[in-house]
Amino acid sequence: MRKLYESTGVGSVKLRHLVVCLLFIVFASLPLFGETWYIRPDGGTRFSSKVPSGQCDGKADAPYPGHGVNRHCAFNDFRYMWDDQSYSDDAWVMKGGDTVIIRGCAANPNQISPSAPDCRIGWDSNKGKGAGGTWCFGGDANQCPNPTIPAGTTTQPTRILGQNYANCSTNNTTNRSALTQLFGGFGVGEVLNLSGARNVQVECLEITEHNEAVPGTHGNCITHGSPAYPAGCNTGSPLSDFDSNGIVTNNVTSNVLLQDVYIHGHTNSGIQGPIGGLITMNRVFVGFNGFAGWNFDDGKSTPDAPNSSIDANYVTMEGNGCNEQYPIVNSTFPAESCYDLDSGGFGDSWSGQNTTLSSFICDHCQQIYNTKDGFIGPHTQIARLVVENSESIGNMGQQWKWGATPHSTTVFRNNFTVGNCRRMAEQLPGASPGYNRHLSLFCRAAGDIFSFYSAADSTVLFANDTTIGYSATVIDLNCSSKNACGSTRYIFRNNIVLGFLNPKYDPSNQEPPALFYFSDSSDSATADHNIYFNLRSRNCPLWGRPDLICSDPLFVNEPPLTMKGEAELDRFNFHLRSGSPAIGRGVPVNGVAIDYFGAKRRNPPSIGAAGR
Repeated sequence: MRKLYESTGVGSVKLRHLVVCLLFIVFASLPLFGETWYIRPDGGTRFSSKVPSGQCDGKADAPYPGHGVNRHCAFNDFRYMWDDQSYSDDAWVMKGGDTVIIRGCAANPNQISPSAPDCRIGWDSNKGKGAGGTWCFGGDANQCPNPTIPAGTTTQPTRILGQNYANCSTNNTTNRSALTQLFGGFGVGEVLNLSGARNVQVECLEITEHNEAVPGTHGNCITHGSPAYPAGCNTGSPLSDFDSNGIVTNNVTSNVLLQDVYIHGHTNSGIQGPIGGLITMNRVFVGFNGFAGWNFDDGKSTPDAPNSSIDANYVTMEGNGCNEQYPIVNSTFPAESCYDLDSGGFGDSWSGQNTTLSSFICDHCQQIYNTKDGFIGPHTQIARLVVENSESIGNMGQQWKWGATPHSTTVFRNNFTVGNCRRMAEQLPGASPGYNRHLSLFCRAAGDIFSFYSAADSTVLFANDTTIGYSATVIDLNCSSKNACGSTRYIFRNNIVLGFLNPKYDPSNQEPPALFYFSDSSDSATADHNIYFNLRSRNCPLWGRPDLICSDPLFVNEPPLTMKGEAELDRFNFHLRSGSPAIGRGVPVNGVAIDYFGAKRRNPPSIGAAGR
């Protein structure tokens, strides 16, 4: 018996050790997140000490069973996460580091599509006494958005996720049909308030509005642009069903991830506000917002916090300055009406507005058909700028525009640019007829393709870029302080620049573009292994240099160099034909091992963004 007892004791010790080890493995393999909360259409109302009749605790991915209170089931509305409907509580039920998974919200009779998996932010209705304040603390539309999201940590961020967050994209393309929709209405300022957000992740969401000038109709309204088409938004009675912004930030917003987020159709900006630290954007679309894509100006000229930066990957800014159709009919370019500065609109994609950033990295960014500038603007001072594998096409101002701090580094490599600033003067494929009836400020500020400011003791590298267009000047070099950029190195290597003549661009000057314009006398540039063709002033800059080629680069399906219409540069094929003088004529450049299309570059590499 003693041996049996001893044997059993040893076995018990081994068993305990095994259990401890298994528990350690289990807990070690769990994600570092706190409690998980669930929203789903078949869930119930929120239970709280102030609302003891609430049906669910929100902590189970399960429907309300149909009876009882405080059941272990999901909430049926995203707004229950911060509003228990007691009219005295306006605070998140979750804590920092928690996760909320949104499967959609319960069908609302005031929604245009009651069966859609979407969640309204703002009033449910502006009809009936008190009904408007149902989801707004104090009954004020300005208090409808969520309060500050509880901050997570770097290892345990707070997460707001659409239901398909684990499978929301394929090959760096967001699957929009997998997104969970949040939409604003009845004058709400923003759909998602990220002011003060720290260590927060937002994934797999569509952030939009269901725009109705008059509730119960399908005619949308606008807040920027004159004359207002189809109609201006009514802020009285009956209140139009619209919102202003998709997301709002402030100079505390930091360490925020936006991933697989589709932001569109807002009357003001897709994103508005400065930032307070790192913002990471993966597979984000910001488009068809009536004023701007991301406007960093909060209306008070609040500066960004020190060491703020943006890391943008596969981010598209399209059609900003244009008001989106609702419901969408022309899915290719769903603009109902577009406005520029001359018609009471704006139209920047990224709009820096005196922003200072420690870094901005843009990899696979796309800026197309915005009614003002394609990039962030000269008033944005950036200490480290890297733009690669990106494109800018058809914007009505400059295609690329930025500023820099002293001792800054700018790297612009492997990018495609089409300088066709009059493109929206004509019909775009897939756009509704008359979308551009209020546009006139084409090629604003001379429409240079690039216009950027550098600063003292800085470096600027353009490498393996391909640029075509008809603007007055391809590259306008400026200096942030007069005559201070003599210490800055501008290097242009392995680039192709092809000029076109557009007779409608400047009827008084029938010439193709010039290559460089030095707005500041201290600026100068060095260039090697480039191709320049059909540019004015002289056929080839710096004659006698064998590495500066003055031949047609021979692109696939290259249109005539004198244009007859704007559509001729649509879907320009940047691949090189066999026999192109660009093939194998470049030199290796650090960071450009592959071409724009992902193909490995040969040695010696080809000039331009396409390897072949």
